[in-house]
Formats: sequence, C-alpha cells, structure tokens
Amino acid sequence: MDTLDFEANLNFNEFPPTSTEKWEAVIEQDLKGKNYKKVLSWNPENELEVLPFYRSEHLRELSHFPKPVRASGNWIIFQPVLVKDIESANQTALNALQNGASGLFFYGEPDAISSASDVEQLFKDIQIDIISVKFGSEFSGKTLVEGLDALIDSRNLNQNDLEISVTRDPFLQAIFSGKLSSKDAIEKSLKALPFSLNIDLSGYANAGADIIQQSAFALAAGNEILGLLDKNTSLSFNFAMSNSYFPEIAKLRAFRLMWNQILGSYGSDGSDFLVHAETALWNKTQNDAHTNMLRATTEAMSAVLGEADSLTVFPYDQHFDEPSEFSSRISRNVQLILQEEAYFDKVADPGAGSYYIETLTEKIAEESWKLFQKIEQKGGFYECLKSGFIQDEIHKSRKQKIKAYKEKEKTLVGVNKYQPDDLIQNLEFKIQNYSSAEQNGNDFEIETIEPLNMEVELQKGDA
Repeated sequence: MDTLDFEANLNFNEFPPTSTEKWEAVIEQDLKGKNYKKVLSWNPENELEVLPFYRSEHLRELSHFPKPVRASGNWIIFQPVLVKDIESANQTALNALQNGASGLFFYGEPDAISSASDVEQLFKDIQIDIISVKFGSEFSGKTLVEGLDALIDSRNLNQNDLEISVTRDPFLQAIFSGKLSSKDAIEKSLKALPFSLNIDLSGYANAGADIIQQSAFALAAGNEILGLLDKNTSLSFNFAMSNSYFPEIAKLRAFRLMWNQILGSYGSDGSDFLVHAETALWNKTQNDAHTNMLRATTEAMSAVLGEADSLTVFPYDQHFDEPSEFSSRISRNVQLILQEEAYFDKVADPGAGSYYIETLTEKIAEESWKLFQKIEQKGGFYECLKSGFIQDEIHKSRKQKIKAYKEKEKTLVGVNKYQPDDLIQNLEFKIQNYSSAEQNGNDFEIETIEPLNMEVELQKGDA
C-alpha cells in the first residue's frame, strides 16, 4: 500500500463532472422509461411541486441572490408560561430563566392579569431589561399596558431599551370572533399600543392555511398595518411551524425576502422587523402524546434553520392539558440541545446556497407574491376579510389537508398511522383563544374560521 501524502493537493480528475442530461438518462433507465418528473416529484403543499433533485444550474435561474438572509444564527429561547395564578406563573417564569430560557411568552385567561399590581407581582425578581418578553393577544388590553408602564417607571428603565412585544393582531382576532372593527377603530387601537406590535400568523396556520397562504397573509396584513400607521413602525411576525421540514425552512426565508422588498418600497432598509416562530398545534396527538416531542423537534429545527429570531416550542401536552413541569422542561431542552449540543446557532443561514432550499425559497416566494398581489387587487387584507376571500382560501386549504390525511396520502405518526391500540374516545382539544383581546367598534360581522386539530377531525370523521 502506498504511503498517503496528507500535504498533497487533492485531485478530482478521476471524478469528471456529469451533466444533468446524463443523470436524467440513468434515472429514466432505472424507472424503465418513465418520466421521473412525474413519478418522483411531490407536492408538500398546494401549488408547490418539488423535483427529486436539484443541481447548481438551478441557482442560475433564481431571481434572488443565494446569500444568508440574516447575519446571525442565534435565536431567543422563549418559554411559554400559563398565567392563571400570578404567583405560580412568576415561579414558573423564574424556573424557566434559571434553566436556560432567554425569553418568556405569557398566555392564559384574559382576566388573569387584572391590575398593575398583578403585573408587578408577575415580574417579581425578573430582570426585564436583560430578557425578551411576549404577551399573547388575551393580555393586549389597557390593564397590561398600564401595568407595564408602571413597572418600567418604578425600575427607572428606558422603554426603548426593552424587548417587550404584545400580540395585538386585529385581523386575526376578527377572523376568529366574527367581528371586524372599523379601520379608524383599528388605527386608534394600534397607535395606543406603546410596545412592539406582533402580527400573528399562527392562527391561520392552526386553522388549516398552507405555507403559501401564510406567507401571503403576512405580507398583506403587514402592508395593511403599515398603511394605517407610520411607515417606519417596527413590526414582528409570528409563524407556526408544522411538519413539512424543508418547505417550512424555505417559508421563513422567502418571507424575509418578500418583506424586505415591501419595506424597500417604503424607503426602509428592513433592519427592524423580527420573525418569531412557534411549533404548530393542529398536527399534534393526544393518543400518542410523546410523539409530539419528536414532531416539535423537527419543527424547531425548521424554524432555526429558516433563520427565526426567536422560537417557542410548546410542550407536548399543550393542546389538551395544562403543561406539566416535565413537558415544559422538555420543550425548553429541545432548543437548548439545538444550541448547546448541535450548534445550530453558530452558523448564519446554513441553507444559503443549497440548490434545493434556495429553489424552494424561490417557488414559495413566487406563489406567495401572486396571492399577495391578488389580495391587493381586491382592496387589501381588510377588504378581503370583509368579503370573506381570506376565509374561503383557508377553508379550501383546510379541506384539502383533512382529505390528504384522512386518505393517508400524508402521514402523521400517532394520528393517522401507527396509532396506539387503545384510542381515547373523547379527545380534549383546547381551542387556542385568538379572539379574546379587547374589541373596539365592532362594526362588521364577517365569516369566521376555527382552529383545526387533525386528530380530532379524523376521529370525528370515523364516528
């Protein structure tokens, strides 16, 4: 055996490049003459056809330059904290921060925070100037704002230095409640909010909207709000991540490209907007609940590889029970493992330059932009909610999604395949409250949508 020279330059002459035509000829031969683009292609989402392989030449066809969409690979680890009792919520939050969380997401019943003293007790011993804080839409009313103002003043903090955001999405609240406020009332409500505004796309995803629709709705809703407020208003966008691994990565990347284009048209450099991600609820199971940990892990990976600025991994029992200490710890540890052991935070946009992911990013951007333009042609997001166009789009996607899982064209382990022998007959699906925030001037009644849980839907279909 010859002695290896590790200092020698590598020579790949014995591996000459192979053209795409030669690859296709071999594939066609293996498939006995069948067209591989028809036999091996797949549709992970509506209007999104994916080929079985991509090569460098596909990058030359892109309209966007394949480069990192964000400068850093790091993200904020948000821990969801249920607020029913203020003292216990404070202890849960402290425990989360002591064990790796860098952000807190508070959710619960609207009346759980009823005074400024409740806000002060909620943040007892918590340094809000070194962490990120998010509140669900149920806590976006006057009581919370006044309580936060009092807390900030009492601690002599500068509000501009704090990372506090409140989910007040009047469009999402309207589509679940069936009550759409006038534009003047929405504008007044949003301008009265002193904290960062979070546009919530998770509700549409958890009602059945596909990836294309989620991206287009984010563009249209964001554009509508910029039209009501100052064009330099800082917005954040909250996306739910589901089990289509690579398309979900591309979804966030495509949205960044498109939103930067919209901001550019307003004369902004696009440096102020943030993308938050959370694991989906519609595809989780109660019958085989521990499977949810695996599904949430791949969803978390999609989020951070797609360059989310922050992430919430919901506990595996989130959709049917009050999360236990164990399930909360596991949900937090998913992110800690991705950072501390898998080093996902050490590389900025690892999907940049990938033939497949870049092409998928382009496809999603193209289809989403078409739907966004269609919404704008119909008068914008507000008018499309009034007319029911947005709701009809979601209902259409929802039906297709249910059909695909019911007929097992798509698989959800523990939901429509590999289920336990003893199934729970009366599933407890806690419907997430997207419409509980304060309403102002409910002038119009509109068509509604409702949260989807695939396991409940399929069991209903079998009854």
